[in-house]
Amino acid sequence: MKIIASEYKANETFKFIRQGLNLTQEELAKENKISKSSIEKYEYGTVNYSFETLLTIAKKYNLKITIETTKKHLDF
Repeated sequence: MKIIASEYKANETFKFIRQGLNLTQEELAKENKISKSSIEKYEYGTVNYSFETLLTIAKKYNLKITIETTKKHLDF
């Protein structure tokens, strides 16, 4: 599964990840000690999940999060 997050809203990305893992909202919540209502809110976009939440899920399910630029050089 490869998701280009910049092409979607954050809530859609979260839902795609869960669906790609073939988990229900309840299963994802239970396995990650997050309330089911929080999962619902993340997916509906009424509450934003933290990057820490995303990292926790990525580590648990061996997902790779890649942040890259389409520019050749960034000036920082």
